[in-house]
Amino acid sequence: MKKMLFTTIVLFSLVACMEQKHTDIQKMKEISIEKAPKGFGCFNSPRVFIKYKQPVNGYTVKAMWLPYYNSGDTTIAETGVTTSLFFDSEDNQFYINLEVKHVIDTLCFHYSHLKDGDVLYWDYVPKDSNEILPRYAPFCFSDVDFDGKEELVITHQRGGSRSSNTYKIYKIHGYDKVELMTDEPFNDLENTAEFDSINKTITTIGSSGVYNTVVYTYKQKEYSTMDWNRPTTVPKFDIIKAEVIDGEEHRIYVRKRDKLELVK
Repeated sequence: MKKMLFTTIVLFSLVACMEQKHTDIQKMKEISIEKAPKGFGCFNSPRVFIKYKQPVNGYTVKAMWLPYYNSGDTTIAETGVTTSLFFDSEDNQFYINLEVKHVIDTLCFHYSHLKDGDVLYWDYVPKDSNEILPRYAPFCFSDVDFDGKEELVITHQRGGSRSSNTYKIYKIHGYDKVELMTDEPFNDLENTAEFDSINKTITTIGSSGVYNTVVYTYKQKEYSTMDWNRPTTVPKFDIIKAEVIDGEEHRIYVRKRDKLELVK
């Protein structure tokens, strides 16, 4: 997986950069950057490296970003080729590769003439103690599925409805093993989501306009399945209630047995 580092790369999260109080920068002339071999010049994209000064949940976090440049060799801070994060602790390490949309760092506007090989040292801005999904932190660790273990939460600033945040959530299985959570509701969470750890429910709110809103409530249930040659149970979240506000119309659906039924 480490071999993928050459082709992938770096950072994101808008407001985390806005919150930085100060940032150190090491210019390219101080370090040596290897270029692609002859015939592979198409991969010689400018690279900017980032390291967080503080450990995050026990991990040293580094990143590498391939930004786009304009005709004047000025960094275009909100776009890039791709991005990658590297997490390293005493007992674990893993990479997370992200799409371009996560590379949104306004701090880079303060360094618009970044060159290939430049290194930025950033202060990590943590989430509030009462937050599950961070509003400003670029990433954090939170227990989003009530299993007692923290997942990695990566923020996409203003990527959802009405400029709310969206998130990518990764389950950490062990050394160098992470898995993107793609089941509902984790594939479409916004920072308006509400978590009830007592009843093990997650309520999401989505909107496509001023008069169009949907509110879904998910509850964790145990399902029987097979673990190779023996039965086991796995937790899964099912939608148990849906409220739909469509203009002047307000409908409520409740799960009864295996289907959602209109009750109002």
